[in-house]
Amino acid sequence: MNGALPAAPAPGAALTAEDPARIEQQALRLGVWASLAIAVAGVVAYALSASDALLLDGLYAGVMALTSGVAARIGTVVQRPPERGWPYGFGGQEALFVLFRSLLLIGMLSVAVVAALRELAAWLAGGALPEAVDLGPVGVYTLITVVLCLLLAWRQRQAWLACGRRSELLLLESRAAALDAAITAGAGGTLLLGPLLAGTPLAALVPLSDPLLVILIALVVMVEPVQHFLEALRQTAGAACDPELISASRARVQQQLAEAGGATPVTLLDFSLQKLGRTTFVVAWLDPAQPVDGAWMDGLRQQLEGALAELLGPLRCELLLTRQAPFAADAR
Repeated sequence: MNGALPAAPAPGAALTAEDPARIEQQALRLGVWASLAIAVAGVVAYALSASDALLLDGLYAGVMALTSGVAARIGTVVQRPPERGWPYGFGGQEALFVLFRSLLLIGMLSVAVVAALRELAAWLAGGALPEAVDLGPVGVYTLITVVLCLLLAWRQRQAWLACGRRSELLLLESRAAALDAAITAGAGGTLLLGPLLAGTPLAALVPLSDPLLVILIALVVMVEPVQHFLEALRQTAGAACDPELISASRARVQQQLAEAGGATPVTLLDFSLQKLGRTTFVVAWLDPAQPVDGAWMDGLRQQLEGALAELLGPLRCELLLTRQAPFAADAR
């Protein structure tokens, strides 16, 4: 049986993780400064134009700057190997970061919606119209911010690809930058086109375009953090991965077990996948049906990790020898 198992990896193989880590850190640091510049531009544009929609856009970029700085720190920590104090590694910190970043964005957007609704409610109650927006700086701000956001989204995505599509942090930052570009373009374009509604049946909405735009932007943007929040919540709560991914991984494991067992294939009683941050935890319950030793277990673990690495990315594999399946058949 032992002859079918691979040799241990070469001592220098682990060094290949240094380049992705460096690329990730450089991209995240760039994201901090780019998002900070966009945030300052948004606050300045708000001061000059009195547009709450531009202020919301700037605050969103400010949150991106803050979270990019935290993400850079977490990106360094999660690269560390497991240790006695953290036996399952540091991937949980990445999931917790996504969880709290999403909560921060949801809270900020909710406050913006409430403030805009209060303005509309005051107007409906006979109060004064919201302060008119000065469109002078809107066009310049919109153009500069959209270009910066698109460049940042492109740069973060290239870094994500260079890291082997494994960094949840870079993917999150790339999507956030692209979304910010779409928000800015929509907000700026709507404000600039508002005067064209004069003399139309929608002319009455022109003075209310800013609070209405804030509500629309907030509701559109909130979809992304809510989705990330739910996914991070599933990960931190210990939910299993997608059934399709489990099925594909199980098929690869069964193929490797058939080769490892030789004349007596190893029986796979059950199989589970859990993802936490960028790391996937694999547990296989096996019945070898014959005596095995520690060297055989280590070799089989390496073989399974190699077979699943392309599909799952960074992973940890644990093998449990038993003759009783851990879960009922109808619960799988």
